[in-house]
Amino acid sequence: MTLLQLFSILFSAALYFSLFYLNGTLFSAFELHEGANWIFLPAGVRLMCTLLFGGEGAIGLLLASLLIAHADFGRMDAITTLGAVSISAGAPYLVYRLALYSGMPATLRDLTPAKLSILALVYAFSSSFMHALWYALRGIYPRFLNGFTAMFIGDLLGTLIVAYAIKAVLTISDRRSSQSS
Repeated sequence: MTLLQLFSILFSAALYFSLFYLNGTLFSAFELHEGANWIFLPAGVRLMCTLLFGGEGAIGLLLASLLIAHADFGRMDAITTLGAVSISAGAPYLVYRLALYSGMPATLRDLTPAKLSILALVYAFSSSFMHALWYALRGIYPRFLNGFTAMFIGDLLGTLIVAYAIKAVLTISDRRSSQSS
């Protein structure tokens, strides 16, 4: 493992872990049930880390999700927790791989706003669908449609906010570097 790969894993884990708790502080009033928020900024970090770092980003998300699950979701059984953690890290990576396979650019810098919006929509749908289904099957929140709706809206809003904030920073950075050249 290279130093860059290790940095990508640790950065992804730290960013997701931090934003998860910040989201809880800022938007706790918007939580439908444990694991389903009407505004969920960490969803955007999930997609961005996989877009920026690929597999290393997904590994970082998995590690952070395990830490969060151990600290906060100790009330769920191990199988439910492992399923939720796997979905948290696996859904954005799956969308990233499908996007690459379908010919989308491999870097965030090359994504147009329209393509980024499509990725956010596909990711929010897949992640919230898998989570809501898992929680319904495991009896955590049996009202699938309510859980899915809250998670979809929260994941979509969170992903769009984070994605466009990062995209704006990259655009400004590119402009400044081209002006100084």
